[in-house]
Amino acid sequence: MGLNFTKSTPEYSLRLSSINHFYRSPTIIEGELHLNIRRKLLIEKKLRIDLIGQLIEKSKLSTKTFFTYSFPLVTSHENGMARIIKQKQIAFPFRIPLGKNLPPSCQFKEFSVIYYLNVYHDGRLLPNLRRNILVAPPTPHITVPLPCKLIGNLFVYHIRNSIISNLGSNDVTMICSLQKSFYSTRNGSIVPLSLSISNPKQKFIHSITIQLIAIVSLNGIQHENDIFQIVLNEIKKNEINTICELNLPSNLSATYIPNKNGQPDNVPLIDINYEFRLTAQIEGTITPNLSLVVPIGIE
Repeated sequence: MGLNFTKSTPEYSLRLSSINHFYRSPTIIEGELHLNIRRKLLIEKKLRIDLIGQLIEKSKLSTKTFFTYSFPLVTSHENGMARIIKQKQIAFPFRIPLGKNLPPSCQFKEFSVIYYLNVYHDGRLLPNLRRNILVAPPTPHITVPLPCKLIGNLFVYHIRNSIISNLGSNDVTMICSLQKSFYSTRNGSIVPLSLSISNPKQKFIHSITIQLIAIVSLNGIQHENDIFQIVLNEIKKNEINTICELNLPSNLSATYIPNKNGQPDNVPLIDINYEFRLTAQIEGTITPNLSLVVPIGIE
């Protein structure tokens, strides 16, 4: 049997306690299911709420449920008799723990991870009550990039959040730096990328391309997605000091590096990273890519 209401629109609502509209793992999703019972509510088994996590692989057109947690809101009597609640407004609270090492909510062209709440009455899904849940990674640790050296005509090394690049025979030196290694995308964010170029012989720099790349992997298979790029054209000065203001899209998924040692077998192994790549074309020669690793997170 179902919910017994009058012919008017059923009055029920699902309310969550989060004021940030997202949850970090591990934490607890808290809320209440509110019911305005006009006549009576008959519960023969249970009224429950489920948190469901799904992986959608777009290339395979497949959806896999990898996480389900059921929370009973109210059950029938212990002797098996149905529970009847008559003509009242009532709220059923719930607390659902998010386990460790759950992949965050994300959307890429190759795959997506989604979480949502469903409410069931005696095994029947209640309509119009599904609520999407945004799961964010744990608060990231801000770290200083490690030193890096490339062998050949191009010499690159890091100083704190900077890359210093010597572009061929000591003729051109480029320094790129960021103010910090973590940026928020909740309401969009501007990343100021400082760019200093020393060009004493005034070689013609045709262009410098700056790309933001998402590097994601699903169960060990890696993909690279170009988020955006800007191009600086025809640089002829011998000394340049500028700040490029790069606008991050507000819909970027958060950086996530899983703990592979504690990963349950049924949970997809997902890795999400971002980096800025700079490519300079100087007098017909394209240099190797320079990279600045920039974690993207949710605050």
